[in-house]
Amino acid sequence: MNEPDIKKILIPTDFSPASLGVINAATALAKHNFAEITLLHVMDSVSASAPPFYMTVPGGAEYENNLREESNQQLELLATSIRNNGVNKVNVLSVPGNIYTEIGNVSKEIKADLIIMGTHGVSGYKEVFMGSNAQRVVTLSEIPVLTMQTGAKYEFKNILIPIDNSQHSNDKVAIAIKFAEIFASKIHILGLLPTEEREENVKFKIKLDAIVQAIHTANLAFVKTLENGEDLTEVALAYADKNNCDLIVINTGHESQTSGIFMGALAQRIVNHSKIPVLSVIPAEEAYIITTPGFGIS
Repeated sequence: MNEPDIKKILIPTDFSPASLGVINAATALAKHNFAEITLLHVMDSVSASAPPFYMTVPGGAEYENNLREESNQQLELLATSIRNNGVNKVNVLSVPGNIYTEIGNVSKEIKADLIIMGTHGVSGYKEVFMGSNAQRVVTLSEIPVLTMQTGAKYEFKNILIPIDNSQHSNDKVAIAIKFAEIFASKIHILGLLPTEEREENVKFKIKLDAIVQAIHTANLAFVKTLENGEDLTEVALAYADKNNCDLIVINTGHESQTSGIFMGALAQRIVNHSKIPVLSVIPAEEAYIITTPGFGIS
């Protein structure tokens, strides 16, 4: 199991309380990993959707430049605060365009290892980090995305890894271990089987044992629990609430082979409205037979 390297963190922000609330978590991660942070603001610029002749119209380019200058000033204030808290390298970037598209483009350009974003942006500015934008960023991102709602804790002392009996990617476990090492967390391995599969099958047991071994090797505290239910998403969320879990790690980009867990509307509800931060990890391509783009917990 390869340990993920978090050296470049991208923080998209619209300067709302939700988007600013992720700064502390990003700072803690950056300090531990000697990582650099890039603060990104996608400007609500007319030129993003304007015809080609826009920039030749008197005032067009000036308006764009004024937006960029104002945005960069606000970003620099944030950057200074982050530097004062022990992160040596903080970059700022303002770009016009489509929100989720530019987040993806910039993450590739700077070769980011992790995106951290709020999920409850200010209404009136396209609800930047809610609804379809957060959903699309998480779904389309080629790197892990940590989404946090306003006021969410970032200590991550109890990390939940829900596991069902579909094929499993080590990527999710590896990054959960990385976070647990950084935040001195306890990992909760939650084995989930539908009600009709109450008896633990051999392959599922082997999978859980392998995860236990990986966490044990990392010398981390953990607990393993098995749960059954008709709606395994609700079972997982109920467990998280009962056990004070403050981070839940899911896979993205595939459909669970058993019950479509964390798919569709349920996935959107978790990413956009969960009070618990969600770390979404794209699985290795060879680990899954991808049938429907979406979310899974395997």
